[in-house]
Amino acid sequence: MTVGPFVTRYGPYQTGPDQYAPPSWRHVLGTDYLGHDVLSQVIYGSYISMGVAILAAAGSAVIGLVAGVVAGYFKSMELPLAGLGDVLLTFPPLPLMILVGELYPGTATTITIILIMVLWPVVARAVRSQVLSLKERPYIEAARTTGMTNFQIVRRMIVPEVTSLAIAYFVLTISAAVVLVTALQFLGVGNPNEVSWGSTLFWAQQFAFYNGAWWWILAPGLSITLLALAFALLGFSVEETMNPRLRT
Repeated sequence: MTVGPFVTRYGPYQTGPDQYAPPSWRHVLGTDYLGHDVLSQVIYGSYISMGVAILAAAGSAVIGLVAGVVAGYFKSMELPLAGLGDVLLTFPPLPLMILVGELYPGTATTITIILIMVLWPVVARAVRSQVLSLKERPYIEAARTTGMTNFQIVRRMIVPEVTSLAIAYFVLTISAAVVLVTALQFLGVGNPNEVSWGSTLFWAQQFAFYNGAWWWILAPGLSITLLALAFALLGFSVEETMNPRLRT
């Protein structure tokens, strides 16, 4: 079920005779060089861009939660997991994602995996720091003296405490994932003929500037900015609420 048909009567791949038409009652956000309705492309393109971003944020939050808990609680796993995360964090994310995207087919699945690979170390580092603090608490020491195993302590006491932090980073990571996935699609990593915010900007930067079609660039660009800003503000609010270190 999509909201596109309720908002616009045009399909995202439907061409028409009105090429480079400015915003009007017929085409609220104008048309592109082939007569595509820009509003329909923004609406239908949001499904791919947001879908990939949300899946990538969820995957990075889950992997970061597991890696952060294991690296923080088990001393023997701290060096390999924390070291791997630090190595990935040393690379600039966008060039690394472009390199991997050029080596493998640029499908939505590939882009999602690339985003997860880049984003999970940030979550893992935050979770690991919290676990290092939690495992020294008196009630954790008391649980050890009662005979609870490390697995039981992690499952019953550590994971519930840090899950809220992972959720906060999941919301916060969506904004970064939206910007990164759009940047990849804009640079041609993926299928430029598949409607998304990035592919819309990909074609706009080739034709819109020379023909003064400012609306073709403004519509997806403003959508990306507002969505990223909204999730960033929401993520900061959730983090302030759930992160014990930020509670007043």
